[in-house]
Amino acid sequence: MELFEELERIKIRFVAAYDKLVEQGVISEREYEEIVEIIDNLDDYNIGELRERLGRFRYVQYWEGEN
Repeated sequence: MELFEELERIKIRFVAAYDKLVEQGVISEREYEEIVEIIDNLDDYNIGELRERLGRFRYVQYWEGEN
């Protein structure tokens, strides 16, 4: 049960981080919704599918002062 709770905390942190990216205009609301759906259904994906679906967000960068 402890592992499940830790995973849920990690999911919340990921969602919060991506939420900030939306606020900063780094990703779109549509991209955010897609990410949240993937995180909510994390157990439905194998590692290859996760790499494919989330890989495009790997290099998202935000330069402070822009936006």
